[in-house]
Amino acid sequence: MPDYRRLWVIGAGLGVARWLEFLALGVFAYQVTGSPPLVALVAIVRMLPNVFLGLVVGALADHLDRRRMLATGFLLGAVAYGVMAGAAFAGVAGYGTVILAATASGLMWTLDMPVRRRLLVDAAGIQRMTAALGFDNSTNYATRAIGPIAGGAAYQAFGIEGIFALSAAIYSFCFALCTRLKTADPPEVHEKEEARISLPSLLVPPRELLWSRRFQVVLGVTVVFNIWCFPIISMVPVLGEKEFALSPVLIGMLSASEGLGGTVGAVMIGLMAGQRPPSFQLYYFGVFAFVVLLLVMSAWLTLGVAVICLLLIGAAAAAFSATQYALVYTMSPPKLRGRAAGFMSIVIGTSTIGFYNTGFLFSRFDSANALMLMGLQGLVPIVILGVLWLRAKS
Repeated sequence: MPDYRRLWVIGAGLGVARWLEFLALGVFAYQVTGSPPLVALVAIVRMLPNVFLGLVVGALADHLDRRRMLATGFLLGAVAYGVMAGAAFAGVAGYGTVILAATASGLMWTLDMPVRRRLLVDAAGIQRMTAALGFDNSTNYATRAIGPIAGGAAYQAFGIEGIFALSAAIYSFCFALCTRLKTADPPEVHEKEEARISLPSLLVPPRELLWSRRFQVVLGVTVVFNIWCFPIISMVPVLGEKEFALSPVLIGMLSASEGLGGTVGAVMIGLMAGQRPPSFQLYYFGVFAFVVLLLVMSAWLTLGVAVICLLLIGAAAAAFSATQYALVYTMSPPKLRGRAAGFMSIVIGTSTIGFYNTGFLFSRFDSANALMLMGLQGLVPIVILGVLWLRAKS
């Protein structure tokens, strides 16, 4: 499966760039502004393309050549980061440059679920979908471990200009791999009337999906993860510097704990999945465990406990993310899979609310109380969603 391997490597490159930027931009923003809310704003801006373009990209992926869409995205990303690297070398980089970089990163990630993962599943085959996504997810978490360490070291050695230059190089490499994908993926819909792209198909979610109770619950679990779970990663630089007085490299190692736990968890899921269908229980209890671990970390906020909790949080998040796209793929008819993934991307964009909430809590409360409030806020809706899923099955 040469195309699967290429798409897997592309995902690894995208993950390295994402997590390298995630830490470095957060550290740079905090050093420039000294403001946790402004650090959180960087993460909010990164997610905005998902909110405003997720459904559009998904609808286009149902009609256009996904290989070319992916290649075009990486080419534009390489050019954008090359320009920002030049601006940083010229000494004019500031908080505004960080916002532009976060926007470019968000645009790249809008293509991941409806385009790259769709191509990856098609290349692997639906029978091996859960295992293929599990191993792809393990690479994503491995890059969470490598990216922050590399980001901390690169930022400490080369500054923000080095981060931009590395990202430009990674996106250029991914573009080159896209051009070597063998099959230009055709649209599934061949009838003339349905193949025509219309404005409603770009802007309105399919009714078949919105009225599905199970799909609604799957979306709800994603909302919980993106509002009360994932945003805590943006506060790891703040925890490392404010609570534990760590250097950028050590902050990167702290951030890497979550990636290491996720890597181990995702590899185990990939090995155990085989040809089994995606499991909602794995998806659900990954998020449930995440919010419980936030409460544990809030009760004993020491460096050792933080490392252990971040390792376990990574494993819990891997259970969630390894099955997320697989559930969307199997619940959707072939002609709607791009739009289903695009709508999921919009829901993922609710993390903008989560990042704002996280920044607000960490600016108004000490770190331990902020973590406790996030855990309690997430625990209530995840329990309700579990009850709704049981009712939908009966």
